[in-house]
Amino acid sequence: MIYILPISISIMIGYLGLRLILKNDPPKLPLLIFLGASAGLFASAFLVFTSLILWGKLFSAFVITAHTALLLALGWCVRKVFPDGKRLPLNEFEASDKLGLLLVAVITIPVIIHANFYPYGGWDAWSCWNLKARFIFLGGEGWKNMFDPLLWRSNIAYPFLVPAVNVWAWCFGTDPVNTVPLGVSCLITFITAGTLLFALKKITGRLHVLLAPLWLLSNVFFVKLASSQYSDLMVGNYFLAAIVSWIAFEKSKSRGWLCVMALMLGALSFTKSEGLVLSLITLGLAFMMRLLSKDKSGLTKGLWIFGAAAVVAFLPTIIFQITFSTNSHTFINGLGSADKPATLERLQAVLAFMGMELMSGKWNGFWLIALLGIALSRWKAWRKELLLIPLTLIAYLIVLGGVYWINTFFPIVWWLGNTLNRIIYALTPAVIFWVFLALE
Repeated sequence: MIYILPISISIMIGYLGLRLILKNDPPKLPLLIFLGASAGLFASAFLVFTSLILWGKLFSAFVITAHTALLLALGWCVRKVFPDGKRLPLNEFEASDKLGLLLVAVITIPVIIHANFYPYGGWDAWSCWNLKARFIFLGGEGWKNMFDPLLWRSNIAYPFLVPAVNVWAWCFGTDPVNTVPLGVSCLITFITAGTLLFALKKITGRLHVLLAPLWLLSNVFFVKLASSQYSDLMVGNYFLAAIVSWIAFEKSKSRGWLCVMALMLGALSFTKSEGLVLSLITLGLAFMMRLLSKDKSGLTKGLWIFGAAAVVAFLPTIIFQITFSTNSHTFINGLGSADKPATLERLQAVLAFMGMELMSGKWNGFWLIALLGIALSRWKAWRKELLLIPLTLIAYLIVLGGVYWINTFFPIVWWLGNTLNRIIYALTPAVIFWVFLALE
């Protein structure tokens, strides 16, 4: 039970921080808590990473003290800024909110049950994320050995938000118990489903959005991946949170939402390499759309705030890429390789496999239903406030396909078969969000 305390501290830090950032346009309490949970987990990973930078190893006393100081500082600021009753406005909970919370809790139960079959996670969850967490927690000053080229199969070039979160929880104990990564995997699912539900409820105000998390977690394949390959769901969670923040900004023009979006994109970049690519695409497109917007009111200040927040949020990733990131040992540039060239046949295989994956029976028709929903919405799916979603998804898939084609290190059929489904599944929460808003 002691490991619940650090995660609770993270969630409270995130909530208080977003309460201050969004003081001029606060969402209802449930959405603020779920977004705050995502922000708080990133803050905790940031502090663990700071310990590694400053002391060259995990310094648990510093991490715990820093969390305590940050929590007290944010609590003091909220107390000064908000009157009684507005700091934690429990009166904002409606009957439908309680129903939504109950629904999200219930539909997370299958993930909790299934996660017990993967106490150390599935393939990447164990060989990359939980292994790296143990290096950090147990390795002392030797934690950098996890970047040894001999461990290239553990994706040594990946940043490590998920391992840092696990390490933060372990700081309250003496052993790297497997209940922490198992619990974090279930928590990520709960946060993602809750963010999806209450973001749609905020924007539409309709009760039929209760179907959104049901659609998400009714897919058996999604439940399997959420409980065993949860680093990919962390990508999906932060991408969804960033998109939610953008839509909220488009509707309110409150610059606080731009700060929240930048924060979520920074967290997304620190999850894994795919998250970094997705975050940069989203950030670039959002910045360009804001720059080209016909609404010029406060444009310069808005872009300045957005850019400054992004620099701060991307700081862990920037430091990681400069200091610790190594050259990929699993990359061959097929455009310049005579032994393993990027052939037209390889490109055809990539495109064909992508189409087959979207129609695969293991998805239970998810992608076909999503495409049908977008088609039925006609132009509404491409309206101004939603345009960032399809543009990002299209650009991301193009870049993804290009990487599969150009990097000829792995046999293409094996590589696609083992990784494409996990990369695409991280996009499902944002796709559901898009479909519901497109049909609204």
